[in-house]
Amino acid sequence: MRKSLLAVYTKKFQSITTIIGVLLLSIIFSLTNNALAQKGTTKINRSADGKQFFYFDNGGKLKSALKVYYFNPKPNVDSLPIVILMHGAHRDASAYLDGLIDAATVFNCVIVAPEFDKDTYPETDMYNLGNVYSKKEHRFNPKEEWTFELIEPLFDEVVKQTHNTNKGYYMYGHSAGGQFVTRFLLFEPVNRIIKAAAANPGWYTLPSIEVNFPFGLQKSNVPPANVPSMYAKKLFLLLGTADVIRESVDFNSSAQADAQGKNRFERGQFFFNMAKKNAKELNTSFNWTEVFVPGIGHDNQGMSKFALSLFFMDIK
Repeated sequence: MRKSLLAVYTKKFQSITTIIGVLLLSIIFSLTNNALAQKGTTKINRSADGKQFFYFDNGGKLKSALKVYYFNPKPNVDSLPIVILMHGAHRDASAYLDGLIDAATVFNCVIVAPEFDKDTYPETDMYNLGNVYSKKEHRFNPKEEWTFELIEPLFDEVVKQTHNTNKGYYMYGHSAGGQFVTRFLLFEPVNRIIKAAAANPGWYTLPSIEVNFPFGLQKSNVPPANVPSMYAKKLFLLLGTADVIRESVDFNSSAQADAQGKNRFERGQFFFNMAKKNAKELNTSFNWTEVFVPGIGHDNQGMSKFALSLFFMDIK
C-alpha cells in the first residue's frame, strides 16, 4: 500500500514539476518576445531585395518598438514610390504584405507595413480609431499619443534609411486598416499622402456634427478646417459588392453603426454620399472616387490589387 501511495505521489509531483516547467518556459518566452519588441529602431538592408522587417521606435518615444514589414522588388530602391500598408483587425501585417508582393513587383514599388499588435495597441480605440480618445479616462488624448502620429515619422525613417528621393507616399488599408486610412485623413490634415485607398471599412466617423463621436463629429476634437482638407486628398473608397455578411466576429452591429447601413457595402455608399453632399455644402473640392469591386466580399486578397492599379495606372 505504501509503495502504491508513494508511486501516486511521485507521479503527481512529476506532473506538477512538468507544469511549473512549462509555465516558466512560457514566462521566459514571453519576456524574450517583449524584450525583442522593445528594442530601438533597427536597420533596413537597402542593398537586398525581397521581404524583411525592422523595428521603429520613433526616436525613442515608443516603449515598445513597432515591428514593420518591408518589401522592395530590387536593391537600392532610392527612387521607387512608397506604399504604406495598413493591416486589418487580425493585426497580420506580414500576411497583408505577402498578398501584395506580386502587384508590388509588377508596379515596381516599395511596401511598408507597420504591425500594430494587440498587446500594445488593444481594441479598436488604439488602432482603428488612432488612439485619439481614452474611454477609461473619458477624454481626448494628447496628439503625441495618437497612433496616427506614427505614420509620417515612419515614412521619414524609411526615406532616411533607404535614401529614397520621394517627397510623399501612398496609403492603402483594408477593413480595420481602411478605417485607419479614412480617419487618418480626418485627424492628420498635414500629411504627405499622394493618393490613398480604403477598402471595405466596417464603419466610419461621419462628417456630421449631428452624430456623436466616434460615429460622427459631434463632441469630437476635430477642427472644422480638417474636413475640407480631407476632401482635397485623392481617396479611392473601394467597396466589394459582395461584402454584405454581418456574421463575422469583427463586424460592428451596434445601433450607431447600423444607422450607416446594414453591411459594409451599404455603409461605404452612405459615407461616400454624405461626404460628397457635405463638400458641396462647404463649397470645397471633393477628390474622392467610389469604386465598386464586383463579386468581392470582405477579402483583402481580392481588393488590394485594385488599390495599386488605381495608384499607378493613372485611372481616373
